[in-house]
Amino acid sequence: MATTTTGTTRRLPGRRVLRWLPAALLGVGMLTACSSPDPYQSLPQGGVDATSGAIVVTDLWVQGPQGLTEGTDAPLRLTLTNESPTVADTLVGVSTPIAEHTALVSSGQAVKTIAIPAGAQVDLERQNGVVLEHVRRNLRAGEWFPITLTFANAGPVTTQACAGPLAATS
Repeated sequence: MATTTTGTTRRLPGRRVLRWLPAALLGVGMLTACSSPDPYQSLPQGGVDATSGAIVVTDLWVQGPQGLTEGTDAPLRLTLTNESPTVADTLVGVSTPIAEHTALVSSGQAVKTIAIPAGAQVDLERQNGVVLEHVRRNLRAGEWFPITLTFANAGPVTTQACAGPLAATS
């Protein structure tokens, strides 16, 4: 308690108030940060894009945060899961009308197939994956286009891919 110049007694903030004040300020700061606009909020969510036999294709997109420019090459990002516990498969080809050619790569080198072991998940990105070569036209970030993946055992499956990253949150 404190005494004022008029002789009255006034109560100072107690320790209880000082205990919760930092937590309250931290909470307000976190809420403010969570409400900031997310530039990728309108982009598609990752998920199952297609299935062919025992192969499940997920998180299919083409790297190009600003979209794709005509004449350039663009890496395809995707995950292939082989749900067969006993039978391996291989990715033998990829085609799309938006690229003149596609290339399968492993350790940065062109290969004829990409193995998908039985019961395994294979993440195709950067050094191991698919490259769309000589994109035929400009694509905006978030624009969809058809793509066909062909597997030795599971056969072909056509689905849609997105130019630009998949949104990480809903």
